[in-house]
Amino acid sequence: MIKTQTRSLRFDHAVEIPEQSLQARTERPSGPNSRVVGLYQTLLRKTLEHFFPNAILEVQGDRSVIDWDGSPNEIHYRFTDDLDGVGLDIEWLGTHLSFRPESPVPLLPLERRMVEVVVQALDRRFRGFYDQDFADRMERFQYLTEDLIITDFLQPVSPYRVPAALEALRVAALSTYENRRLSTGALLLGSDRDPANPERINTQGAPRFNARLTAIRGFHRLCDGVQTLFIVDAQGNLFRMADIQHWADQVQGAAPPDHPCPRQYQSHAKATRQGGHVCLILTPSQEIKVFAWGTMAFSLGDARWRLLDIPSKFASWREAVGRASPPDLALWLFQAALNLSEARAGALLVVVRDPARSIRELIAPDDRITEEVAADDPQDPENLSPRLAKRALHHAVRGATLCDFEPAVLESIAGLDGAVVVDTDGRLLTFGAILRIAPDTLELVRSVQGARTLAALAASQHGPVLKVSEDGYLTMFLKGRRVWEL
Repeated sequence: MIKTQTRSLRFDHAVEIPEQSLQARTERPSGPNSRVVGLYQTLLRKTLEHFFPNAILEVQGDRSVIDWDGSPNEIHYRFTDDLDGVGLDIEWLGTHLSFRPESPVPLLPLERRMVEVVVQALDRRFRGFYDQDFADRMERFQYLTEDLIITDFLQPVSPYRVPAALEALRVAALSTYENRRLSTGALLLGSDRDPANPERINTQGAPRFNARLTAIRGFHRLCDGVQTLFIVDAQGNLFRMADIQHWADQVQGAAPPDHPCPRQYQSHAKATRQGGHVCLILTPSQEIKVFAWGTMAFSLGDARWRLLDIPSKFASWREAVGRASPPDLALWLFQAALNLSEARAGALLVVVRDPARSIRELIAPDDRITEEVAADDPQDPENLSPRLAKRALHHAVRGATLCDFEPAVLESIAGLDGAVVVDTDGRLLTFGAILRIAPDTLELVRSVQGARTLAALAASQHGPVLKVSEDGYLTMFLKGRRVWEL
């Protein structure tokens, strides 16, 4: 922290102070400020690690000097694509940095924008130390840097409503009511009036929606964040409570969301489809989720924010699945994975391109779903052997394709311990299976921790794979590499 000292002057006698001396007292110090720049470079590294924990940030050239000559509105940062087109080269405060994702997969457009917003937010905070006329300099020191970055990315109406509401949800996440964890949420209107009730005007004396409200015990029971939400007006004041499904249907229409979303939060996503509305909720699993532009945009879990970018990642998955005889095959599997992720149920979903080869190499004979019916065990006709018992379960799905399954049935099958393998025709080749891993593949991925991750990497040599972790992470693998994670 930089402290500015002021000195009081006493004029006991009429002493004339030269104008040059007064100017020297009031001028801003000039010259190198390497320690301050170094501090903010460290802050930049930690902030990028917060949003991109697996990325690599390297310093290519470091001057660490602030030159105060020039316009106060001068841009102090610049972004360019690297030579490989995978990462970004960043120039900030005279320092050249290289930002690379861990996987050799180019940054998605929103991921690139996220990096830019991080640098811009830290630059604004840095300039707030020195530029007394910098707009909103005091407000930006009242909230967490990560919450301000989320706000800058969303670019909402009346932006400081977002970090104030996020602070309220953070406090609620640390609280309990009658020995139970809390869940709650708010819909921040993007318009001056509530489009569901435009005639209603907020009355005077409405409280601000911020952390102070969490001190009221009854506040925790009014809205659960899943079915009911608080409505917050454009000034950041508490307006009313609403059923989110009813509000979304009334304002945005009965059509489903434009992008995949976990089942219990589809109304939250739909509510933000048009109008600039932003939805913030604290879920029963103690995650904070942010909905904007008709999709679930961010999630705060394990003490860090994640940029989800579901539309781009679903597009990548659908392209990897390719042309399928059920056109919605990619959507069915992706939606099932999202729902299982929200339920904290592990799963492995594999789409193979060459069933003949993949069945032989991936699936053990007893795990293959065939037309053959399991026969009674001749040694014990009243009971099936473990091998035949497992094949007997195949009777429930034998001859069916994914077109024949309701979403809940598909999720039940996928939620079993083991993998679900389908082909591009939607045929279910196995479920609940422990996949085979070839010795050469095992050698390549021997450093991987976790059986499900190891199986996903091995199976991705046969086609795209979705892996759902029990901690809620959803990851796509293809050709032995991780493509994305949300």
